[in-house]
Amino acid sequence: MNRFFNQNQVSLFDKFVSITTYYTFGLTGIIWLIASILIFKKNVTDFCSYHIYQSIFISILLAVLSMALNFLFQLTIKIPFIGEAIGFVYLWLFNVPLFFTFSLFNFMVFIIITYLALGALFSKKTYFPFISDVIRGNFRG
Repeated sequence: MNRFFNQNQVSLFDKFVSITTYYTFGLTGIIWLIASILIFKKNVTDFCSYHIYQSIFISILLAVLSMALNFLFQLTIKIPFIGEAIGFVYLWLFNVPLFFTFSLFNFMVFIIITYLALGALFSKKTYFPFISDVIRGNFRG
């Protein structure tokens, strides 16, 4: 299966929607999906829908991961001796700004989102392990 498109096949607007949907964690994509179906009465291109669904899946995955890690850290911080070490790791991962105001976790998320957005800019269906496989298997992208 060819993962790359010819640049002539992808419109500038599709690239714009695909890029902005990553940085808004799927909000732009949801708005475009609703608008294209209800207002414009046309289907979203495969390129655009792939990036929209991938960004929505990533944002849901990040929300679930964040809640699960927060719950896990709150639960284990009460364990004597181990709780202090886990609290230290939690502090460095999520609260200490390393790059401007980004914590280590936020910076990693920003790098991943930028990689995916640059792939959309260059008219590629960027591959992210597990997530892209789920999108290809379940959606028409």
